[in-house]
Amino acid sequence: MAIDKKYIGKITDDNLDDWLHSTGFLYPTNEKQLDRFNKLHEDYDFKLKDAIIDIKSIIEGTLCNKTKVISFDLGSDVSNEIQNLKMVARKGQDNLPKHIIDKMRGKHRDSDDTN
Repeated sequence: MAIDKKYIGKITDDNLDDWLHSTGFLYPTNEKQLDRFNKLHEDYDFKLKDAIIDIKSIIEGTLCNKTKVISFDLGSDVSNEIQNLKMVARKGQDNLPKHIIDKMRGKHRDSDDTN
């Protein structure tokens, strides 16, 4: 939505409330505001055409989001790597395998190069 430059001069302190209603920042309260709103948003592609919106639950605050848990297999190589890094986080740097230390140093070098 872009307001044409020809409307900029028409927006004043006296009619600002009317324009807020017309542009959709507030709900239109009369036909003039509704006509302006429809004209400004005529090319808008409403993607929820077939969706049902439960307005009552939104107003009452009873609307709840449905969560979906997605599980996936990372593979044994990634799982082993995660376990090794967890070990590093728990035990600190004492008795770490050399390949883990090398990997950590490599990551630090990579991040220093990007800065």
